[in-house]
Amino acid sequence: MQRFFKGLIALLIVCLALSPVCQAVSPSDYSTSTPGALEPGHLYGRYCILLNADTGDVLFEKDADARAYPASTTKIMTCILGIEWAEANDMLQSMVTIPNNIAVSSDASSMKLTAGDRMTFEDLLYGMMLSSGNDAALAVAMLVSGSVQAFVNRMNDKAEELGLNSRNTNFVNVHGLHEVNHYTTARDIATIMAYAVKNETFRSIIGATEHTVVSDIWPDGKSFETKYDLILPTSNLYYEPCIGGKTGYTKAAGRSFVGAAEQSGLTLVAVSLNPKKIDESDKSYVEAFTDSIRLFKYGFLQYDFKSFKEMCQLCDSSLMSVEVQNASRDDAGGGWLELSITDIPANYAEGYLKSDMNDPLKLDQITKNFSGRIRIEFNNNQVKAPLFSGEVLGTAYFTGMDEAVYTGSVVASRDVEQEPPTMDEMVDEWLDGNAPWLKFFSPRHNRAAWLIYAALLGLIVFVIVRAGRKKRQRNRARRAAYERRKKEYQRRMQREEYLRRHPEARNAAPGKTAGSAKPKVKKS
Repeated sequence: MQRFFKGLIALLIVCLALSPVCQAVSPSDYSTSTPGALEPGHLYGRYCILLNADTGDVLFEKDADARAYPASTTKIMTCILGIEWAEANDMLQSMVTIPNNIAVSSDASSMKLTAGDRMTFEDLLYGMMLSSGNDAALAVAMLVSGSVQAFVNRMNDKAEELGLNSRNTNFVNVHGLHEVNHYTTARDIATIMAYAVKNETFRSIIGATEHTVVSDIWPDGKSFETKYDLILPTSNLYYEPCIGGKTGYTKAAGRSFVGAAEQSGLTLVAVSLNPKKIDESDKSYVEAFTDSIRLFKYGFLQYDFKSFKEMCQLCDSSLMSVEVQNASRDDAGGGWLELSITDIPANYAEGYLKSDMNDPLKLDQITKNFSGRIRIEFNNNQVKAPLFSGEVLGTAYFTGMDEAVYTGSVVASRDVEQEPPTMDEMVDEWLDGNAPWLKFFSPRHNRAAWLIYAALLGLIVFVIVRAGRKKRQRNRARRAAYERRKKEYQRRMQREEYLRRHPEARNAAPGKTAGSAKPKVKKS
């Protein structure tokens, strides 16, 4: 036993000796000059995550699946459900009446709503998010679902719809005031935020620095300002790519910050929950925002941003090529022309993970997706030689990652000479300019013309055959007549010869001819 304790003491001495080497990284060790070297210890929050809102890719995490209290970041779910209900029922700009039973404790943030007051539903949402009004969250819940509990059920159903597990996320209220069974994780609240920022109304609300609410009680309007310093240009914490977010604080939860930032069409969501210091001091407030900035800067560095032109150059040449009609047989490109698209804004860029850009298979998918978002309409629906470098061939319509549609000109990247016209082409050109109706009789343009020509050929053959038959009949009749005349002539000649030799026969009785007289036969 004594030997065991000696060994234990020796081990403790070694650990103490090595403690400077094994000392954990602290937030103060973070270097602003190397934001890409972010480590979990550089963040103040206990539970953090950074993800791509469009793809769901997790870029950085720190105990992201540990349960935490979300505080007022709960209102992200309340807000998006309220927006979806209002948009589905065309209620966003409609006047609503503030219901009863929305009072909250005096130390809780509120809009200072009064039951019976009337304002637009959209103004109520702005007040809930900008001033973090707990009373506004209760009012939204009752207006949407009739009761707070029914709305809470709706929140949990939506969480399940988004693929969140009740073991990690469970809502029991609509505002985030502390309750033991009201919890989430950094990963889950980031998933909710990623879903919400796809809604333009939600983006407008969280991105507003100030909003004036007009109601029956506030006819001249009451102004509410955002508590999210990252979008305030006058704040020392201002971060230009940030598009908004939601803060939260309770003594149990500490500072809870959920935000989104966008750059070149790429949207990132950053979450920092439950810092080690749980207080309301300005220092903890700054630290929570600092986590968001560090996460965003790290995240954008993980992406390679390519301009439209650079993306076109990455695409396979066949994806950006077209076959040219009537190109010369000696054309260097075999009759295929690479296209160039101009006039797309030079500042347009798309961000892709550097690791994906270095993976041939993923790069192939990226370029095919990119080219699939390009639609080209050629002038006269064709590309025909001759062509000249820089010649405008049509219009390109490109759908960006931001879902905006950009238009550009499609131009030829080189000259393409024309194949000399054939006799048929020259004939067609003459017909087009002089007698286009004659194309009806051209088998190359009208297949029915073959039937016409077949019928004409049959008629000609019939006429020729019939004419030949008649000619042969005439020839036979002519030869028969000739033979008759010939025989008659020969008879006359014989008679004449006989009469010449026997003149006495000329005086023979009528009806008798020299030919009919029988010669006298001498008897021996």
